[in-house]
Amino acid sequence: MTASPRPVPELPGDPSRLRLVYTHNHSAEPYDFEDTLERWHVSVRLFHAEEEECPHGCSEACERATEEGTEIGYLHLCRLRDYTADNRWEAADAESGDLESIVSTVLDPRTGHYTDAFDEAIECPVGDLLIFDRVFLDKPWHGFGLGPILAAETIRRLSGGCCAVAAEPGMAEWPDNREEVSESYRQQARRKIAALWESIGFTPFRNGVYLLDPALRQPGELLTQKRNELLQLAQAYRSQATALTTLPEPEPEPTPAVARGGRAVNRQLPAREDWLETIGSVRAQDTLLYLQGRCQQAGWDSRDKRTALALAAEVTSETDLRELGAQIQDVHFGLHKAFADAITFSADSFDVGPFRADPSRLGPLAGVWVYGSNLHGRYTGRSHGVGDACQHARSLGARLERISLAQLLSLEEFWQWNGPMCSFCSGWSGQRLTEEQYTHYLSVRANNSPRTAAP
Repeated sequence: MTASPRPVPELPGDPSRLRLVYTHNHSAEPYDFEDTLERWHVSVRLFHAEEEECPHGCSEACERATEEGTEIGYLHLCRLRDYTADNRWEAADAESGDLESIVSTVLDPRTGHYTDAFDEAIECPVGDLLIFDRVFLDKPWHGFGLGPILAAETIRRLSGGCCAVAAEPGMAEWPDNREEVSESYRQQARRKIAALWESIGFTPFRNGVYLLDPALRQPGELLTQKRNELLQLAQAYRSQATALTTLPEPEPEPTPAVARGGRAVNRQLPAREDWLETIGSVRAQDTLLYLQGRCQQAGWDSRDKRTALALAAEVTSETDLRELGAQIQDVHFGLHKAFADAITFSADSFDVGPFRADPSRLGPLAGVWVYGSNLHGRYTGRSHGVGDACQHARSLGARLERISLAQLLSLEEFWQWNGPMCSFCSGWSGQRLTEEQYTHYLSVRANNSPRTAAP
């Protein structure tokens, strides 16, 4: 992660608890340029976790922050719609001088159409234009690189149908002694701000205006990078606050909890930082460590966490995961998805190639249980696996199909390019591998083409 100019302990709150709330309103009957220019207000709010206890006790403000959050900043954007009866330059000019300054660089004021220079700079210069008007964060939140992260997430949500995103990096905020600020100070500040915009995919265009092309791959790759930076920042923050890095102590119980088969369940798992290495793992041995890590970073109810961890400890290679859906259906939906991710692996994490080429190499993997909503091609549409690997993935429950990996390999129709398989999650998930299965899996891959590394 890019080094932050401010130390992590100075963060006023856990950045993983920030949420963006989008607001746009308009009259039922458009007037002036309302049909052409849309104004968006994106509120950045810090939420208080329900189970979180403040050092000096929680107040009514904490209750409000739990339900509504506390605004710590905002983003203002405008969307200029194409193919309306209005001249888009006139619509921007009527809104504000700052907006007109940006629009006049990319549009011809006479026609309201994109300039030739814009056409050359953008991959597909047809569609709406999204404009960043202002990004603001309260001063305690400055210096941690959050502005670009929030801007990139906002672009991800609002840039659909837009051929470009435009911004004019400038000093939105001035020091107290604004009158004494020199030109060199201004230039240095502008360069720093411009560098932040460039870190999420903006490139210099003309007259101080920067453009981002949503059709390119780079903005998406940079967004992934920024999300990782936010995750690391949140983890660093929690490592400074012991109360947020460990699970709450379990409440006393009249009798010790015992798993099916007589094995006691260890409900008090120590805080671990190496859980990130278990993401995408196919090993059953990593199940509890992965789920514990997810529980550490999320604001789910402590009772729900203990329920999920205890249930995950009982899962074996023979457990029918469909039956677990009813036992965990009342926990938070985010924890439900994390639980499914912990006890299964996505098809994308498993190199099925060697076994499709030669099913006889399956060995102990033949009996691995796999799940999906359409494994036999019985229904129209696409097949989706279990967990959080795909936005279309199914939750645990009776409606999932369950077959062995050997059976799945025999379903030739399933493997057709235009068949029922989901292009995101490959349409199925497998039950995590025992140590015997995992050792065999690594052995087959080691003797196969070295095109991928073992997970």
